[in-house]
Amino acid sequence: MGIVLPARWLGFIGVVTVFCVQLTSPATASSDCPTSVDDQFASVSKLRELNATVAGFGVRSTGSPAHDRLISWLERRVAHLPGMSVRSEHIPIQRWQPGPGLLLSGGAVPVASAIPYSAPGLRSGELIHLPPGTPITAANARGKVVLRDFPPVDRGYLAEPLLDRDMIDAGTAGAAGVVVAFPFPHDQVRGYWDPHTGTHYRVPGVFIGSDAASKLQVGTRTTIGVLAARLPAVTRTLIATLPGRSTERIVLDTNTDGVGWVQENGTVGLLALAEHFARLPLRCRPRTLEFDFATAHLHRSSEGSEFRARALDADYDTGSVAFAFVVEHLGTREFLPSNGSLQPTGAAEPSGWFAGSPALARAASVALAGRSVDRTFVLPGSDVPVPDRAPPQCSFGGIGTHFHSHLVPTTAMISGPWTLWAPSFGAEAVDHERMRRQLLAAGDAIMALAPVPRDQIAGPYLDLRRARASGAPTCSHELPPARAPR
Repeated sequence: MGIVLPARWLGFIGVVTVFCVQLTSPATASSDCPTSVDDQFASVSKLRELNATVAGFGVRSTGSPAHDRLISWLERRVAHLPGMSVRSEHIPIQRWQPGPGLLLSGGAVPVASAIPYSAPGLRSGELIHLPPGTPITAANARGKVVLRDFPPVDRGYLAEPLLDRDMIDAGTAGAAGVVVAFPFPHDQVRGYWDPHTGTHYRVPGVFIGSDAASKLQVGTRTTIGVLAARLPAVTRTLIATLPGRSTERIVLDTNTDGVGWVQENGTVGLLALAEHFARLPLRCRPRTLEFDFATAHLHRSSEGSEFRARALDADYDTGSVAFAFVVEHLGTREFLPSNGSLQPTGAAEPSGWFAGSPALARAASVALAGRSVDRTFVLPGSDVPVPDRAPPQCSFGGIGTHFHSHLVPTTAMISGPWTLWAPSFGAEAVDHERMRRQLLAAGDAIMALAPVPRDQIAGPYLDLRRARASGAPTCSHELPPARAPR
């Protein structure tokens, strides 16, 4: 079967080594305990119902009332599970509460959404078009509204660093604002949310669809506005702990802030896994399970998963952590550009299952084969390896990066479809039958790894931690700035 990988991964197939693994499962700790997830796991219809509930909270921007309500709903669900204890870690932030964007250029122009964290207020100036690759500078943009085409990328999420750079440069240049025009119609990009750095920009910015872009006239006086609020807030990461026979923890992580059915449906995945493992008797849980419903992935200057990774890094050498498992963007369908819009291909979006050791990769491969999860690749990283760095590859494509780069043994499931930041696709973006098979595979992998000795799970991580302690170069853990530089 021919499989197409996102371009971000294709470039590294020749330079990374995918772990070679033997497709065997480790023995269970107790002969009367199940070795895989049973049929009582959440059904397809149940997962869809849960995902509809999560999406029904609306835009869960970090620290917003909708986000707070979702966290409280999750807290009630997990707190009622037998044996589960729940606590929260609170994080202060400068919240950006989104409102509508405004664009007037010879009349009102439909705005798909305000660019996240752009400056509130109204500004006016001459509309200029700067092609992709042309830097935004004071010489060409001061006092003007800059029209940019959405970057020509394989998947939308790959545009984030370019969009972030443009917003920062526009603020430094003294531009009046930034308009980013998609090559797709308004209805498909309505509500689009990216960048999600949590960096508060110094200029207003808006996204528009291709149909709206056709109404703009370069050289005319244009008014751009963002109706949004910036105010102090406190958000929280929810940590639910299910005791096992050992106090060593298997830590499962995802984020709770999100904008639709895809970002972030990992909350549904963790909830379903928590309900499954809580049904098992204590003797069938060799290790304690920790479920981290982390905050601030849409406000990465205060990334909750990074803070949890730092804590686990500090705990790891005490023997209290076995490995981390991150799930994101489950069950996604592939949509690709065709004739000026995004169209479903009928296939699943290619996915990565990143694994930092042979034992973790073996468990992933066995689980994927056992649950017939196609178009998924077990990979050691998504960036170019750097020899002598600990670890050589830093990126696991998403929030799994935080744990892996802190040298906590990590495995992570993720996809990056065009629908990731485009909530307008709704339920159509998710194949819940596939989502269930992915979660069954995740549960199978956890059960297979639960009795495996900690050092065997860690594999190369132990040498990497020793190398780091001896002064080897490491991955950067610097978070984006809370405010754009002047």
